Amino acid sequence: MNAQFSSKDRSGMAVVAAIAGLLSFTVLPFMIARAMTAVLEGAAVKISTAGNPLIATAPRIVIAFFPVWGGLSIAAGIALLLVAWAIYKGEAWARPTAIGLLAIPSITGAYYSGPVMYFGKSALPIFILIALLGLVPYFTLLLWGKASAGGKTAKFFVFLMLGVTAAWSFSNGGSSLRMFWARPEYYPLDASNTGFIMGVPVIWTGVLATIFSIPFLAAGKRAGWRLGLVGVGIIFMGNLMLFVTHTGTKEFMIGMIMAIISLVLLAIPSIGKKLVGEPA
Repeated sequence: MNAQFSSKDRSGMAVVAAIAGLLSFTVLPFMIARAMTAVLEGAAVKISTAGNPLIATAPRIVIAFFPVWGGLSIAAGIALLLVAWAIYKGEAWARPTAIGLLAIPSITGAYYSGPVMYFGKSALPIFILIALLGLVPYFTLLLWGKASAGGKTAKFFVFLMLGVTAAWSFSNGGSSLRMFWARPEYYPLDASNTGFIMGVPVIWTGVLATIFSIPFLAAGKRAGWRLGLVGVGIIFMGNLMLFVTHTGTKEFMIGMIMAIISLVLLAIPSIGKKLVGEPA
C-alpha cells in the first residue's frame, strides 16, 4: 500500500473505515431493529388481508435472517476499527480487507430492500440509511487513489454487480424457503418443492463464494477474479435450478440475468486486466 498511497491517503482511508466501523455497531443495530419491527408489523396486516398462503411464512424468514445479516454487519464494524489502524500504518492487506468487510453492510442493506418495500414501506428511510452506511465507504475505499477513469469505472460496475447479485440471490434463497415452508404438508415432495430444497443450498454456496471473492479481487489477486467467476457461476446455476421448477417466478430469472452480467463483466479481457493487472 505504501507504494500507491501517500500518508495523507492512508489517513483519509483509515478515518473512513473507522467511522463506518463505529456506526456499524452503535447506530446500525437500532436501525435494523426498527426496520425489522416495521416489516413484521406490516406483514401481520398484509398476511391477514391478502389471503396468500405463500407469504404467511414471511415473518419466519425476517426473524431468521434480518438478525443474521445485522449481526454480521456489527461484527464487520468491530473488525473495521482494527483494520483502520492497519490501513493507517500502510499494511498492504488492510484496504482490501476493509472493502470486503464493508461489502457486508452493503449487501445487508440490499437484502433488506425486498421485505421493506413489500411489507414495511414506513421503514424505507431507515433502509436507505442502512444501505448508504455500507455503500458510501465501500466505494470510497474501492475507488480511492490515482487510476485511469476506465479502471475506476470497471471496478465500480464489477464490484457493484457482485454485491447486488449476491444480495438478490440470497433473497431468492430466502423466498424459496418461505414458499417451501408454506406447503400444506411436509411430504411427499413434488417437483416444485424438490426444486426449492435442491436450489437453495446451491445458490447460497454461490453467494458465499462471491462475497469471499470481493476482498481478494480488491487486492488485485487473480485468485479473487477466479473465485468471483466460480461464485457467480454457482449463483447462476442455483437460480437456474429454481427457475426451471418455478418458471412463473420472475425473481429467479432476474437472478440469472444478474449472474450473466457479472460473468460477462469479469470475463471481458480489458476489464479483467484492470482488475488484476494493477496493484491494489
